[in-house]
Amino acid sequence: MARVPLKLSPYASAFTVSTPMSLLTLRSAVALCLAAAGLCGCHTDRDVAVRVSIPDAESQETPAAGVGIIALPYDRDSILASLEARARTPRPQTATLDTLFAQFRGPFTRYTNVSYRASQLRDSLDRLRHGLHSGSSPAQLKQLADSIRLLERQVNHARSELDRARAEFVSRSEGPRSAVRRWEDSTYRGYDSIVENLARAQGRDAVTDTTGSTGWAHLTLPAGRWWIYARAWDTSDPNAEWYWNLLIQEDTVLLSSRTGKRRPRY
Repeated sequence: MARVPLKLSPYASAFTVSTPMSLLTLRSAVALCLAAAGLCGCHTDRDVAVRVSIPDAESQETPAAGVGIIALPYDRDSILASLEARARTPRPQTATLDTLFAQFRGPFTRYTNVSYRASQLRDSLDRLRHGLHSGSSPAQLKQLADSIRLLERQVNHARSELDRARAEFVSRSEGPRSAVRRWEDSTYRGYDSIVENLARAQGRDAVTDTTGSTGWAHLTLPAGRWWIYARAWDTSDPNAEWYWNLLIQEDTVLLSSRTGKRRPRY
């Protein structure tokens, strides 16, 4: 766990914004700061436990390791919404991207599912081989090995289909994705300056931790209102993610498919 001054670009994209804020943006930042402050009477730190779980390949909620957890002393969604409301142009249409993502998801899902089944059978074969003298028979080993060979052919076929789908997706999506990135670069200019001023005005920096193998992270937070922000890959779709931005109201925060939003990764 660490308490660090942190610059957070709104979509963790490659660009870094350092443009000075306009007077209007500064006033908005001050207003957001006053709204978010809400400091309570006590001045003691509090410990908050955060658990992340997302659906696995079989749609079962599973602890997610290695997810970055960030506690922020402001509501980042409100800031983003304020910047979007002042955008010079509307957000580019994403219908084409949505269609391309949906088409790509089929080959991806087929490949991951058959790969997962093949991996499970290989694990079963290994267990049978190690337990050969305690009940398993050569016939069982042969039957399982034959099933694995059949699945491996399906894996190879699914991989070829996925490679073709990926090549088509990249070629057809680059234009629409570039348009979205240019709009975000323009619209969210000034975001870093706003959040830096908010943190400075409150005297509270972001606090971070990363989930361990059981999906838990632990934060120690100064008094005041805090929001938990996190993002995690959607294991069923390489072009989607799980997103959370939740006001902390209890000492335990559960980030799951029920509390988060599943959204495309534009």
